[in-house]
Order: sequence, then structure tokens, then C-alpha cells
Amino acid sequence: MKGPIYIVLAMLLSLSSAYANQIVSPELSERIATAEGGQFLHVKINLGRQPDLAYLLDRVAGMNRLEKREFVVTQLKAAAASNHAPVISLLEREKSVGNVRRVRSLWLANVVAAEVTRSVIGKLARSPSVVRIDLDLYENALMEFPRNPNQTPDNLSPAMPDTVWNIDLVHAPCAWQQGYTGQSIVVGHFDTGVNYEHVDLADHIWTNAGETPGNGIDDDGNGYVDDYYGYDFANTDSDPRDDNGHGTHTAGTVAGDGTAGRNTGVAPDARIMSLKVLDSGGSGWETDVWEAIQYALNNGADVLTFSIGWLHYYNPDRATWRNLFNGVMLAGVSAAVAAGNEREHWVSPTWFPPPDNIRTPGDIPPPWLHPHQTLTGGLSGVVTVGATNSSDDITSFSSYGPVSWDTISPWFDYPYNPEMGLIDPDVCAPGSNITSLSRTDNNGYVGGPMWSGTSMACPHVAGLMALMLSKNPDVSPAEVDSVIETTALELGSPGKDNDYGSGRIRVCDAINATPTGIGEQPSTRGVVSRFFLTVAPNPFSSRVEITIGLDAEAQQNKEYPRSVFVCDLSGRLIQTLALPRHQDTRYEAFLAWDGKDSAGIAAPSGIYFLKVAAGRGLLTEKVVLIR
Repeated sequence: MKGPIYIVLAMLLSLSSAYANQIVSPELSERIATAEGGQFLHVKINLGRQPDLAYLLDRVAGMNRLEKREFVVTQLKAAAASNHAPVISLLEREKSVGNVRRVRSLWLANVVAAEVTRSVIGKLARSPSVVRIDLDLYENALMEFPRNPNQTPDNLSPAMPDTVWNIDLVHAPCAWQQGYTGQSIVVGHFDTGVNYEHVDLADHIWTNAGETPGNGIDDDGNGYVDDYYGYDFANTDSDPRDDNGHGTHTAGTVAGDGTAGRNTGVAPDARIMSLKVLDSGGSGWETDVWEAIQYALNNGADVLTFSIGWLHYYNPDRATWRNLFNGVMLAGVSAAVAAGNEREHWVSPTWFPPPDNIRTPGDIPPPWLHPHQTLTGGLSGVVTVGATNSSDDITSFSSYGPVSWDTISPWFDYPYNPEMGLIDPDVCAPGSNITSLSRTDNNGYVGGPMWSGTSMACPHVAGLMALMLSKNPDVSPAEVDSVIETTALELGSPGKDNDYGSGRIRVCDAINATPTGIGEQPSTRGVVSRFFLTVAPNPFSSRVEITIGLDAEAQQNKEYPRSVFVCDLSGRLIQTLALPRHQDTRYEAFLAWDGKDSAGIAAPSGIYFLKVAAGRGLLTEKVVLIR
């Protein structure tokens, strides 16, 4: 009986130097001490090196959004291929003798995930490329109130309105009337799966064109067999069908089109990519979600929506989560994430006050900093969403900020107390008593008090992102965030605050503030006219500098602009700025707007549009005036 004990002791001694150097985490060391010899442990192996953000930002400058995604994904994959090779080689050798299973290279996170026996840990810890080995996190990540997942769907009645109240409240129909419905935009949906046969989703569910469903073959060679509707990462199979109800409900708020009688979706033509990352009970592994994020980027998702999150009590890997969303932002993909439902204090060891009240990844910085965020720090890729009710009051459950990263390497930013930390959430949306789609009835809807939470608020913002991209597919995550925040209905304390963020989203205002796609436009002479318009600083308080230039073709065709028109959100012209006469050799004009209307009266704080025409091309730039 002494043999196994001595083996464990010897193994722990061999790991002691690794533990001292913090390669093997304390949690993993404790699990090793109690694990049986053949027991598999879910581990994440961090390789340390992270993308050079400055280099990637410089390289993607000037690319359109699709080019950015392709470039960033290619670069990260190439870096991981060489960086991960020694570790994967070791794991594959151990796999051949039964000590390892399910090896995954997570190139977006620079992490290798695997299930290993305890004997493999020491070998991994001695690998020079390994920075840290930790237990994978498996916890409940749903953000909702207890309910019966088999709740009977509401019965449709002719007296019911055809659009649910929350969709009307955020003015989504205004965007539809302008022709923006989320068409051609793919939303990666991270949840408990989707009832992809519900009639309100069925004709615009994303499908993998390279895959033949049900033939048991990985037709497109992407590593996933029969991933036609997406993938079930929670159960490692090809069917991401919802077995809880939460996922179908949130998907319906993104893109339910009302075929069965009720319009529940903000973007009724957006295509839902079902990425099932939580099991029927709402629990999941961190690495499964990370793998699903890179699947989404690999397969063309334009927007990501996360009505899930991990309490800080569970000690999620915040550093890796932020690295992931740095990559998402660099790839030009926008992401909406629920804040959490932990606003009210209760006697529980899992409840934390700020800066730990908002869940991960909702605590990750946004791609744009509001001017009231005077303590600056690094940007990332998350727009965090709180929940309001039908009266635009913050709900009793919506988690609140600020959050802080001052103890998280390598950023150490947004310190809190006495400093302000990072204001969070970024915006809010309806999240109380939300009616959406049923997972059990392909023509049914479910709603009521139990369908409340920031989970229900988040997909409103994801839907708005899809609408904006259907108007202009090249708006960046920073532009998307800035437009959503600066057009939101301000609630609570003046400016951005830690309850409402910048306010409750207003879809119509955000769509009107989204610049139209610029691209190539026909000139009066039938040749392509290209020109640029830049402004700085933006936002501004008293004066914004404007630069306008034309390329050689436009100059050759003498398509010189004459004026810059300043319009408010309603489209009303408030000022006309005359441009200097053109130069014969190279056209570039410099002028400024002092924030006043044509009568010399100071314009109020708000969003304005600078419009300039050359030939038949029209360029619009949004500026934010803050008094």
C-alpha cells in the first residue's frame, strides 16, 4: 500500500520547483495531490507569449474589416503553430500511451488545452516554452433566475401586439423601415445552444456551406465533423441544439423575425451561428468557450454575443480572457457581453462588491473609452451590457461597476479606490420580463418574470451591432461602441456611470449616427472618385480640426469639394464651412469647426455629422461635442 503514496510524494517533489516558479498553479497542485493515478485532469497550458498589439494595429491600419480578420487570424495561427509545437508533440506522445486525451491548440489565446493524467504535469512543467499550467474552470455561467426549462410556451393570441414591448422601446422598427435588418451579418451566439428549427429563426440560421450534414465526414477540413449549424463544444458533438431554453430565448432577441406572430429580434435578418458552450444545466469549461470564439472568427462571425459569464469568486483566467478579446477587437469583430445579475447583496461567499461585482468577460475593457473615463488604460473588445426595465429604471439585479485590472499582469491598469477604476457597464438595454422564442415549440414564445436578467439585455446590443454593420460593414469595433454609447438615452447620473453606463440603447439614433459605407463611388465622369476626411480631436469641447484630401484620379477629374456641411442627429443643417480654393498639384484642405451654428450660437453637447461631397461621392464623419 505504500507504493502509490511514495509515487505521489515523488511527483510532488518533482513539481516543487515548478510550483515555486509558479508554473503549476496552487489549485492544480492541490488537485494532483488527491487525484488517482489514471484520473484525467482538465488543464490549460499557457505559453506566455502574446500578440504584439502595436505591431498588429499598425499592420491592419487601412484594411477593411474582412481583411483585418483574415490578417489577424492568419498571424495568430502562424505564431501558435511554431509556439505550440513542442508542447503538442509531448502531449501526442503521452496520448499514444493513454495519458492524454482531447488536445487542442487555442491559437487565439496562445494556450494549449488538454485532459492529462497527473504523471504528465511534471513533464509539461519542465518544458521551456510553458509559462503556467492551471486547472480548466468548469462552473455555472448562466445569468438568469431559477426557472423551469420546460416552461409551457405562452399561447399566441390575436390580441397580442406583433412586436414585443422591448423591441419597440429601443426603436428597432425605425432601422427596419430604413432597410437595415441585419442582412448578411453573422452573429456568433455563445450560450446553451439554439432551437434552429424555430420558424422565427429557421430561414436565417447560419450554416456551414463547406459541410454536408450527417455524413460523418469533416468535409471542409476545419477539424469539426458535421458542423453544419455550428458546434456543440459543451458535449463535443455536431448538434448545437438548445437543451436548456436560455440560448433560444437570447437568440430570439437578436434575430427573431416574427414568422410565428411576434417580432422579438432587434436584427430580424441577422444569421445566428449557434455555438453551444454550456450544458443543459448552464455549466461549461472556460477552454470550450475560448475554442468556440476562435471557431467564430474562423468561420466569418461579424458580431459575438455572450449572455454568460463567470463570477470572480470562481477565479476565472481574466488575463487570458482579455488576450482573447484583444484578438477579437484586432480582427474587427464587435462583441456584446452581459454584466451579470449580482447587484443585490446576499449572504453568500460568491457575492463580491465592486470592483468584482461584474462577471468575466463582462469586466474586460471596451474598444472605445468614453470621455468621462478620465483614468485611461488599455482597450479591448467588450461592450458590457446592464439591464433596465420597461420604465428605464435599472433593475434590482443588474451588476454594477467599476471594475479594475490593477492586479492583473501584464496590464496593471484601471486601479480602483481611491482611483475611479473602469466605468462598467458600457450601456444598458431592456432585461426584465422579456418575451422571446421557445426551445420546445417551433412556433412558440416564452416570457414572464423568470425571463429576466442581463442575459436578456445583452442580445439587444448584439442585434444593434448587426444593424449597424448591415448599414456599413466596415465600421470598426471602436466606432460601433462609440456610436452606441454616444446615442444612448442618458439615465442616472449625468454622463457615463457605473449603473447605466452611457444609458439605454436607442437603435434609431445609433443607425442614423452610423456613417454609410464609403468605398468606391461613381463620379460624374464615370471614374472612381476617392477622398478622405479626418477630424481631431474627437470628442472635442471647443474646436475640431478637419482635413480633407483627394487622390490623383479625383484631382485629375477636378472633383473638388466646395463646402463642409455640419448637421445634427435629425439631419438639420446648422453650419456650412467654406473650403479654401484647390491647389493645382495636390489637393489637401485644412479647416476647423468651433462648435457654433450659423448664427454664432454655441451648439449643445451631442453628436454632429460633417458631410463633404466631391463629384458624386459623399463622405460623412461623426463628431462628438462635449461642453
